[in-house]
Amino acid sequence: MAKDPVCGMDIKEKGNQHRLHFEHETVYFCSKQCKEKYQYPGKKYALKKKGPFVRFLEKLAKDNEQTYGGTPPKCH
Repeated sequence: MAKDPVCGMDIKEKGNQHRLHFEHETVYFCSKQCKEKYQYPGKKYALKKKGPFVRFLEKLAKDNEQTYGGTPPKCH
């Protein structure tokens, strides 16, 4: 069983016509509408996952914002 990332519904993988294959991963959907919603740019669902380096940089930026109030530290 797989879980639809849009609506959270449990789906049988075997014989499912609504699926996407991306970077060695297959994502299954309950309907054509959920698949289209997942693919539509600008939505909260993204096909590309963030790697560990990007997550690390985002954490540094967040820590910097909390420490310095959104302005970069003064080097000189």
